[in-house]
Formats: sequence, structure tokens, C-alpha cells
Amino acid sequence: MLLLQVRAAIIGRFRHVLKKTGLTEQQFRILRALHVRGTLEPRELCAICHISSPSLSGVLARMDTMGLVQRERHPDDQRRQHVSLSPRANQMFADVSEDMEAVYQELEAVLGPAFVDQMYAMCDTVLEVLNPSGEQPPVEDDGL
Repeated sequence: MLLLQVRAAIIGRFRHVLKKTGLTEQQFRILRALHVRGTLEPRELCAICHISSPSLSGVLARMDTMGLVQRERHPDDQRRQHVSLSPRANQMFADVSEDMEAVYQELEAVLGPAFVDQMYAMCDTVLEVLNPSGEQPPVEDDGL
């Protein structure tokens, strides 16, 4: 419960940025992942964004309708897709990048740079200990 409270407190600092985009948290995670990593397959998006496959299908369909993502079939395997950002989505991300950076700087100012570094290190340690193989555990959208 404590980890969920911390997550909510941190995400709350970013709400005004999300509001500017009109995107949900899940949609913004996808936007950011595709912006940072480039074209990905849906299974990769599930792992990176921690969204279950059934949920991702619906979110991607809505983002496609909104003109934010482009989906193309893999040329060698029609069952596979490649997902990338549209020019509109790239511009949307660019438009809020300064706001996102300002939130990160605000968090660092409030918590202190040393604490933020420790927090990242502790999170990395928890992930290494609980998930030594580095594989992403199955994602379940149960809120826990």
C-alpha cells in the first residue's frame, strides 16, 4: 500500500502535463515509450509500459483513431505489428517536454538530489533482487 501511495503522489505531480495532452496515463506511457525507443511491437510495449495485452489492444486502437500512432504489419510475418508515433504525437510530446522536465526538477528540488539518486538506486536494487532474470513479469491490471 505504501508503494501505491508513493506512486500516486509522484504521478499526481504530472497530472497537469497529462491534462494538457488530453491523454490517459496509459496512453502517455505508450507515447513516451515510442518517443524514447522508436518503433516497437505490441508485446514490447506491454513489457515496457506495464500494460496487459488485452488493455493495450484497446488503448492502441483509440490512439490510432486519434491519429497518434501508426501500425504496420511486419513484412515477413503478418501476425506481427510495428507501432510508431505519428508526426502529431511527436509534436505533442515535444510540446510538453519542458513541462515534464520541470516536474522532474521540482521533485528533485523538494526531495533533494542525493535522495533522488538513492531512490533510483533502491528501485534498481529491488528490481534486480525480485526479478533477477530481467524478464518482465506478467502484467495484470488489478491495481496491485
